Amino acid sequence: MTLFGGHAYIWRMSDTPSTAGYENALRELERRVIALTALCEQQHKENLALKRQLQTLQHERSGLIEKHELAKHRVEAMIGRLKNLEEMP
Repeated sequence: MTLFGGHAYIWRMSDTPSTAGYENALRELERRVIALTALCEQQHKENLALKRQLQTLQHERSGLIEKHELAKHRVEAMIGRLKNLEEMP
């Protein structure tokens, strides 16, 4: 029994594949391995690019959070000053 293309084949002794059949099967296997290797390389490059993008976005997010906190404190300080002005006679 042999697997080709995800299918199991059972050969009787009289149906043994020829050398040409084995060579074709090996060429097909080689083609598929090369295609899989190329796909893995592509996925690896994409993964690295996505990691760099994530790092950039996380850094940007940290900066925005810091700016938000600074603006919040400034607004709270202004509100405090306005309340003090209202309380003055």
